[in-house]
Amino acid sequence: MYCFGISLPRFRERHAYLSRHLAEVWGPRCEITGYEGPVPDPNAPFQPDLTAGQIGCALSHMSAYERMIALDLPHALIVEDDVVLPPKIHQIVAGIEAALRPGDVVLLFNWAETVGPFSSVDTVTIGEYRLCLPMDMSSLGTAAAYVITRSAAEGILRANRPVAVTSDNWAYFFERGALTCGRALVPNAVSRKPFESTIFTSRSRIAAFLKGNPILKPLFAARRRVLAERVAAKLTFVDETSPLAGQAPR
Repeated sequence: MYCFGISLPRFRERHAYLSRHLAEVWGPRCEITGYEGPVPDPNAPFQPDLTAGQIGCALSHMSAYERMIALDLPHALIVEDDVVLPPKIHQIVAGIEAALRPGDVVLLFNWAETVGPFSSVDTVTIGEYRLCLPMDMSSLGTAAAYVITRSAAEGILRANRPVAVTSDNWAYFFERGALTCGRALVPNAVSRKPFESTIFTSRSRIAAFLKGNPILKPLFAARRRVLAERVAAKLTFVDETSPLAGQAPR
């Protein structure tokens, strides 16, 4: 599978990290892309509540989709520049590829603001992970690392121009027919580096202080791990078929 890294050269530390990491862990079948052009006015009527950084991030992900289509790829792995891929990433992605359906998006890292239940019915085992359907698309969050099919990429390009939502608003894309459904690997297959956000500053004063101090950065990394564990602990399963299971490919 081909991999697209999302990063901009002007964020030198993150760009250098992702370049090294993909070369070491993923291999040659990858490229780094991102949107460097002018960002539309975030106060425009069709972009409520979005920062310029969020709009630029969405455009960067869409630049990867355009490259995916230009290369005539059926699917691809998309990763942002703070992602840490596991040593067995190729085996994991091969398992996801075997289970892909038209219009699919599969998250390798999920951090939703609203953690709803997932279905325990018809899960797919991929090594130590399970590929699961949420009971509702709002349970999927972040675009840190995911596999996307070409038809889903084409759908998002149609649904999010001009940019109306962030790159990880999977429920919005689903509601507008851009993708068939989304699934997530449980537990998360990737982790994240403690970089400062390039989209907006930390909402937490504690996080901002820890990230701004080189000596205390390890504490921020530990804090992020604890938060991820808390999100994982909230994850629940129900012995019911997900309403998304019967969605026909679009």
